[in-house]
Amino acid sequence: MLASWYAGVYSSVIKSENLSNLISQSLTCQTRSVKNSDIFVAFITDQGMASKLLSSLCSSETINRQYGEVTVQWSHNEQEIIQYVGKGIADLALVKENVMLAFAAETTYRYQTVAQYKDYSTYLISLKEKPELTKQYLWGKRLGLLDYPSSRSGHIVPKGMLNDLGISESSMEIIYVNSHEALRDLLAAGKVDIISSFWKDKDEQRFSANYRTPIKTKVSGSKWYLKMETQNTDLICEIQSILQTLAMQTQSDYYSQLQLNSNDCNLSSLSHDVQLDEK
Repeated sequence: MLASWYAGVYSSVIKSENLSNLISQSLTCQTRSVKNSDIFVAFITDQGMASKLLSSLCSSETINRQYGEVTVQWSHNEQEIIQYVGKGIADLALVKENVMLAFAAETTYRYQTVAQYKDYSTYLISLKEKPELTKQYLWGKRLGLLDYPSSRSGHIVPKGMLNDLGISESSMEIIYVNSHEALRDLLAAGKVDIISSFWKDKDEQRFSANYRTPIKTKVSGSKWYLKMETQNTDLICEIQSILQTLAMQTQSDYYSQLQLNSNDCNLSSLSHDVQLDEK
């Protein structure tokens, strides 16, 4: 079912690429190995981290030895997820675990988890009352959701809840936006009655923790996957080091928390509490 659902020196210049008639956004740089035709492709869902990731990859000695070019691709589009992850094009990918399971990509393309973010909870959040998970309460409500189906807390989990309760989308006014922050702005402005999202500490500056109701309390965090067609241990350790450094330097709650998977690299993982900002 998941597979069917998903199937429904720097140049640093943003460009459009045509891949199977899909328009994608990417950043690209050349390494010092100018005669090397191998391209290291990273696929993520967040444009904001693309340039930092590109810079780190292109300054890596390991990447410079092994590849002639680096491309960082970003998109929320399910068709592009299929292209880059489902078909094994990406060497490094930040995606949800259910994507890998849907396409059996770990087995087919030998993707290996190198790092991940913590599990989290999905809530219905209201401005003036505690939401109820009942058909009677939700009927006719204005609900704010994310407009990309790959988001679990902003799309998948609440849609599943509505289905379980026997509530059709036509019986509610569903307003779609493109970020969790936009959901919060809708709620604060009174343009929706409830939103579906995660909860972070700074939300208490705008909303009451008493007016949130958990829909699902254990949603797995996104994971970094590295394609390992050979026993390239230098690459694993280098990628983990890069991701750890980015996590330590970022100001984002989402990327500041990183758990490295155990290996022989002797890198210590980070252990700060966090709420994911792109769940």
